[in-house]
Amino acid sequence: MFDATEAVRKAVSAMLRTSESFGAGHLIDILTGTATDKVKQRGHEGLPTFGVGRDLSKGAWTAVFRQMMGRDLIRPDAERHGALFMTEAARPILRGEATITLRKDTLQSAPRVVVKALVSDEDAPLLSALKAKRRALAEAARVPAYVIFADRTLIEMAEKRPETRDQMAGISGVGAKKLESYGAAFLEVITGATPEAQHPSRRRLAGKDEGALFDRLMDVQNALARGVDGTEKPLSCPAALLAKVAEVRPRDLGMMERLLGDRRTERFGAAFMSVLDEA
Repeated sequence: MFDATEAVRKAVSAMLRTSESFGAGHLIDILTGTATDKVKQRGHEGLPTFGVGRDLSKGAWTAVFRQMMGRDLIRPDAERHGALFMTEAARPILRGEATITLRKDTLQSAPRVVVKALVSDEDAPLLSALKAKRRALAEAARVPAYVIFADRTLIEMAEKRPETRDQMAGISGVGAKKLESYGAAFLEVITGATPEAQHPSRRRLAGKDEGALFDRLMDVQNALARGVDGTEKPLSCPAALLAKVAEVRPRDLGMMERLLGDRRTERFGAAFMSVLDEA
């Protein structure tokens, strides 16, 4: 481990001075004082941060950016081709209010070359961020990285960019257990936002037809919570019960009543049956 506070501050400064509009490759060129055509076209050789990171190699800077993503100090913006932006977690470091240490033994690697060979240039920054998140989770759990997700799973995530748990469940290698354990963390890397909270009963149906059916039943229930005219006493079904309806798919009101009981069947039964008939 080494004190990477100054390196992180330089990296974040380079991001902010370029309006958080570029990926790690261009930022590393700026930090190492590499006057590429892109750097010149943007006038970035005139930035105060141009060349301030010459004390580290490009491979070392790649490792720094990768670990910063793993610590959630920076994130790639999927809507802007992987441009990196600073999170609130990095602000205390930038202000000099906190320090940070990073691993030295990763500084010799240059995964960006490998990443670009595996995916398109557009998807490479996101794949790097996903690998950084995997590494952080693996280190926290003290397990090999592949135990979290295999490389081919991360590649598919980078290419397909799932935005919901249902979409994430369709990625090869993302089973129910791993979706529950790691899905939210990787979705946050992909979308840049914390996934919407879901009841465990709904999360269990992620990626299944019953999940979409659950959502339609929930919409109907919300619409009828106070009855057709909106004046009745509020009534609802627990999420676990809605999941049961979605899974069992009762064939008639008699079966529905055995699941819901008299009062709920009177309020929701016919509407629920319509949803099931259309499914």
